[in-house]
Amino acid sequence: MLRSRSTVIMIVLALFAAPLLMNTPACLAAQPAGVPVRVAILPFSMHTPPDLAYLQNGIRDMLTSRLAWQGKVQVIDRSATEQAVKGARGDVSLGEAVRIGGALKADYVLFGSLTALGQAISIDAKMAPVSGTGEPLSLYAQTRSMDEVIPQINQFAQQINQKVFARPDESARTAAAEAEALSTRNPELLVPGTMVAGDRISYLNPNFIEVTPEDSLRQSGLWRSQTFQGGIIAMDIGDFTGDGRQEIVTATFNKITVYRKENQGLKVIGTFNGTNVDRFLWVVGADTNRDGKDRIFVTNLKKLNTTRAAQSDSALGDPGYNIILSSFVLSLEGGRLELIADNIPYFLNALPFGKRGKILLGQAKGSINEGPFKGDIYEMQLRGTSLVPTVSLNVPTRCNIFNFARADINNDKMEETIVIDKSNKMVILNSAGELIWRGDRIFAATTNTFEGKVEDRRFNLVDLYAIPSPIVVADINKDGIPEIIVNRSTSNVDKFLPDSMKSYDKSEIVSFSWDQMGLVENWKTREISGMVTGVRLGDLNGDGTTELVASLVLAKDLLKLWESKSTIFSYDLNVSPSKTAARQ
Repeated sequence: MLRSRSTVIMIVLALFAAPLLMNTPACLAAQPAGVPVRVAILPFSMHTPPDLAYLQNGIRDMLTSRLAWQGKVQVIDRSATEQAVKGARGDVSLGEAVRIGGALKADYVLFGSLTALGQAISIDAKMAPVSGTGEPLSLYAQTRSMDEVIPQINQFAQQINQKVFARPDESARTAAAEAEALSTRNPELLVPGTMVAGDRISYLNPNFIEVTPEDSLRQSGLWRSQTFQGGIIAMDIGDFTGDGRQEIVTATFNKITVYRKENQGLKVIGTFNGTNVDRFLWVVGADTNRDGKDRIFVTNLKKLNTTRAAQSDSALGDPGYNIILSSFVLSLEGGRLELIADNIPYFLNALPFGKRGKILLGQAKGSINEGPFKGDIYEMQLRGTSLVPTVSLNVPTRCNIFNFARADINNDKMEETIVIDKSNKMVILNSAGELIWRGDRIFAATTNTFEGKVEDRRFNLVDLYAIPSPIVVADINKDGIPEIIVNRSTSNVDKFLPDSMKSYDKSEIVSFSWDQMGLVENWKTREISGMVTGVRLGDLNGDGTTELVASLVLAKDLLKLWESKSTIFSYDLNVSPSKTAARQ
């Protein structure tokens, strides 16, 4: 009987203890009694102007103070963490973060990056278990101004405490304590004696006087995606699913990705991976079949080793490999990018031509004696699994398949040609091919290069051709005459550097109109930190609002384009989509 009563008591105690055990997170339950969970907080990678570098330490201080939990969670000493991350360059990958956490004998590692785009700030972070069991907790936010960064970091800490450590929410109690402290604080500290009528106190500190009101720093109509691995060298917008919604297609070194905007991020809906001998140069979408669905056209160079050893005893030399043009066509079918045409010996692009819409173009590659391009630019037609040239395009000899756009920008009923020349100057040619305007700034410049003419390999006299970012023509101001929208470098240093050393890490997107005397600026964006590689018009939300969409390479060293990171951003435009649809 006594044994039976003991059994009942044990069962009852177990039933009462079960909810408590269930509410204990696995990371804490697995720890020996009295041994706290160890967390390593790595320095966040900063893609920001130098004057925001202080945020790196501020973020770590805030996360340390909010994650530390007496007897439960221990944040590893900063000096030990900094010693462990020495030698790490750029953004830290998940594998590298876990390795660093293991070296520090941490249970969790917290790492991430902060990117500034104008006044907007985006924050990417991950809280990952070092053991490798379980998925990392992903944290992402985009703020409209720097003032929102600290509150967002505080929210990150709350999410980690609740989702990883099941820590009770102390935000309400903290807010009450701060309110009580504020109510009893010395009024002389709250209202400094140097203040004058009209001064406002900054919420960051009662001794700070707010110079620029917070509301004026907020940028409505600006959106930025999450950060992607690899340099996006080309981007286009189209309806690749055929469902009436627009998607984004991007090209990195040897990967094509199609994204759809969902909420505030981009969701991958299709990918295509090349081989290790492929190098993608350009991607564009066009509805060549006129069936309401855009196909994807990729310009690709293949590097094929030869049986001969590399030799350098002659001017042209023999590098030991051949570069061949082997472009291809993809179609998005059931969530997969399928190859429908391959081994196409042409550079491919698609440009708008008035009422004809977007026309697919092709041009052959020149030899090392001729330069990057050879012969005419042709209109291309997809016939089954082949892409064939049809009629040649009547354009000035300055044009190649990547560097021009056509539009009647001065309302003379004749189309002008807008060209980005080899020195990245923008020129306007009339219908007879005569020069009528030339800019003196650097336009549409990128480091997306390939080998053109070779004069003497022994002295590195090799001509590199840099593919410019697209020129957009659209009637934004609704006056019946299209404007020119193009990226412009804001740094004058690059024009004095050799091609192999240029980076174009600061720019702005500018709109121009013709005023019978030349081009005049309509508007421009704020300075953008990074290299803009694509500029397009589209409606990613499907809400009828036209957006100016751009791809941006964030790398600190833009000469290592393929090792960098990228993002997509957009500006809402107060225009009717019907005004721009025909000219995208």
